[in-house]
Amino acid sequence: MSGKKGKKAKKDISDTGPEHPPSGTLGEYGRIKTIFTHRAFAALLLFIISFAVFIPSIHNGLVWDDNSYVEKAANNHYSSWTKFNKFIPKEKKGKRGKYFRPVYGASLDIDNKIWNGSPRGFHLTNVVLHSVTTVLLYFLILLLFRELGRGRGDKEAFLSCMLFAVYPLHVESVSFIAARGDILAALFFLLCLIFYIYSYRNILFIVLAGFFLYLSFLSKEVAFSFPILVVGFDLISRKLFKRVNIFKYLILGSILAFYIYMRSRGFVSFADLLGKGDFQIIHGPAGLWESVNIFLNTYLFYVKKFLYPYDLNHFIGTITGGGAIHLILSLLLIGAASLAFVVSFRKKENITAFSILWVFATLGPAVMIALYPLAITRYAERFTYVPSAGYCLLLGYLLIQAGIRSRLKWVGWAAGGVLFASFVFVTVRGQEVWKDNFIFWEHAARKSPGQMAPLLNYGDQLRNAGRTDEAIRQFQKALSPEFSGDNRGKSLAAHGLGVSYIDKGDYNKAEKSFKAALNYNPEYEGDFNYYMGYIFLAKNDLSNSRRYFEQSTQLNPGNPNAHYLLGGIYFYQAGRENSADKYRLAEKSLQKALRIRPGFSKARIYLAKVYLALGEKDKAREQALEALNSKDANDVKEARAILSGN
Repeated sequence: MSGKKGKKAKKDISDTGPEHPPSGTLGEYGRIKTIFTHRAFAALLLFIISFAVFIPSIHNGLVWDDNSYVEKAANNHYSSWTKFNKFIPKEKKGKRGKYFRPVYGASLDIDNKIWNGSPRGFHLTNVVLHSVTTVLLYFLILLLFRELGRGRGDKEAFLSCMLFAVYPLHVESVSFIAARGDILAALFFLLCLIFYIYSYRNILFIVLAGFFLYLSFLSKEVAFSFPILVVGFDLISRKLFKRVNIFKYLILGSILAFYIYMRSRGFVSFADLLGKGDFQIIHGPAGLWESVNIFLNTYLFYVKKFLYPYDLNHFIGTITGGGAIHLILSLLLIGAASLAFVVSFRKKENITAFSILWVFATLGPAVMIALYPLAITRYAERFTYVPSAGYCLLLGYLLIQAGIRSRLKWVGWAAGGVLFASFVFVTVRGQEVWKDNFIFWEHAARKSPGQMAPLLNYGDQLRNAGRTDEAIRQFQKALSPEFSGDNRGKSLAAHGLGVSYIDKGDYNKAEKSFKAALNYNPEYEGDFNYYMGYIFLAKNDLSNSRRYFEQSTQLNPGNPNAHYLLGGIYFYQAGRENSADKYRLAEKSLQKALRIRPGFSKARIYLAKVYLALGEKDKAREQALEALNSKDANDVKEARAILSGN
């Protein structure tokens, strides 16, 4: 007995560090070791690592959908979302759209108020949210190890979260402001699961768990997979049949039902979306065999992404697969994962079982998007943010266990260190793609050469950069017979070609291109009339220009530019004819433009001139004062001239 104790004591001493620290420094060494092994220090270090690796993204601009979301925040589009009674319109006809994400909207509104629309502030918030999520995952893993009977888990939790902090597939979620919903949903669910586990000690914690679950639902629809993990935890921890769970499931189930009710009242349901003509025309209903094939192949695609996260592609239109080999591999993958879960569960290898469940359950929403593509892309790296937490947990756990079982503890840490270093390199480089729209779409067009959207967006960026001839080649490529694409895509390509010809002053070719766009897509009629109005305005044919703009504003009343240019024509004709009625028509059109875009300073300048012509100097002064807030130096100069003339 004494021999065994002696061996155990010797082992404990060897595990604590150097056998012979320098004489007289034992107390100092012990204090340093205590600091470095303290969980608070580990959490702080994880925050710093995550923050440092992603901080380069604050120098990026607004890319892709970022522009529209930040513009909406600047126009106070989300300001009412922080007021609960504003979430839901009373009448069904007031449904707002397909996304019910008020927490995400509120975060953008707060960002806008703090940073005044600066992209750096929005990006900084994403980085901070990701860093906080990394720390929360660390504490959750520690809690899971204790509750699932796998020891302290300090090493496994730290290594797993180091990998999660810098995981390359997170570049899109952190660098893309529009993808913040994934981070928010993950953050609130981690809090939900932490408090759910604590509810076994104090039942009142279930209230906090439910609250954070609801916030995760209000962040993004990926939260639909979270109740599976809650029940999965109870199953794996052998607590599923405890009587107290009836009460807890009732609470969480009521929250889920309440969310579904709220969403259905104010926003388009998923069933409505799938029944929409747009969806049916673009994607069409998938048959049973096709659905099974997509289901299996999507899981295979994302698992391959997890295993090799180095080839980043931020616009994935299609994936390889569908053949017999991919189908067999997909079936083998699902079978192996299911078998691994069952074996791990039976052998009480609980961390492995829970990690597998986490990955495959939270990939469910991504698979549903592949089956029912409600977004422009069926597949996206941002969809892996939540599932990657389970994957990194499994990876960190297996690496540490490999070191322990091989009796070479350094092996697991060495392998983890190599992975960490490679992840950091790819993650830092990957953020450069999100610097601006030109770099982003050039990269997307190169990575997805057969996809219409990257090609068209890259063409737009070339045109904006003054490289009009190159833009024309991109649009002509999209319109070529050998390039696959639906009629809407072809219509957009013809539109881009028409705008490029306008830039070159070739109005005849521009007119032919816009007519082609209309032939491809009859719904293009509103834009067709707008650009035809623009062409005739450039030709100084005000009569035809006015006619087209009037038709455009009727077909597409939400276009502020059409109202603005129509107001300008009325203003010019009013001055030539000395017509007060025409000035009033100009006033009406310009006011419509400003209702759509309150920051439209050029419209305010014109409106001020209209009021001066009508002798309404106070109103003219009011509009000129508003125009002083413009970022356009010429508009500010004109506004000051109007004010000084007053």
